[in-house]
Amino acid sequence: MKIWLQSGSGLSADGGTPYGRLYEDAVARRLEAVARPGTDCAVFGIGSTPFGKDRYHAAKHKVVTGVIESALRAEPEGYDAVGVINTFDHGYYELRELLRIPVVFITESTLYLACQLAPAFAVIGHNRQIRLQVEELANRYGLASRMTEGASLDLTYDDFPRMYDDPPAYLDRFRDSARAAIERGAGAFLVAGNPLNMFLVDQGLSDVDGVPVVDGLAATVKTAEMLVDLKAAGIDRSRAGLFAAPGDDDLAKLRALYE
Repeated sequence: MKIWLQSGSGLSADGGTPYGRLYEDAVARRLEAVARPGTDCAVFGIGSTPFGKDRYHAAKHKVVTGVIESALRAEPEGYDAVGVINTFDHGYYELRELLRIPVVFITESTLYLACQLAPAFAVIGHNRQIRLQVEELANRYGLASRMTEGASLDLTYDDFPRMYDDPPAYLDRFRDSARAAIERGAGAFLVAGNPLNMFLVDQGLSDVDGVPVVDGLAATVKTAEMLVDLKAAGIDRSRAGLFAAPGDDDLAKLRALYE
């Protein structure tokens, strides 16, 4: 099985993200641990990281276009599924129209897994805007009643490399926010965005006082594996409603828009 993992950043090829190589190395280590034998995962970025992508809606369309243009290569290159590991699940409807293989999204996958692990979850974001937008996604996915008030760590991209220089300080910062959310009823945590999630994975922090910190990368990979298996068993996503797929002629014309 081959899974195409699509980032919404330029990764280490882009000088605008000082954490790029640290992040990619952390992802590679985690993929070796969570992908089952026979699953080959490859991570792809977009051309460059748009300014403010972790905070502003105005950056959204730049990211969406880059994600779509990149991920459209997955099907003709023989991949069995696409996993979008961009926190805002950009391309959520578009990629399901444009690809016939399973497509999964990091926040959706993590939210649903969190709901299987606990009666209520909270979002801890590296800044306030990313937390608010992920909470908005939880509402869109029909999970608002399972969500308790989360927290923000007020970090910037510049903090990501610093975290590896002083892990205890940042771990304490996360634990303090998590414990406050536990007092408000949180039974599981979603970490927004993935560089912070990968730092916690690297440090071995999988729970706070017995409350699981759900690894979004692992949730994405395991969901993709499951959907590929289900597709082979004859269970595929709906072709009606908002997930309706275009016919062959329209699909070719739509894909051509991104060439």
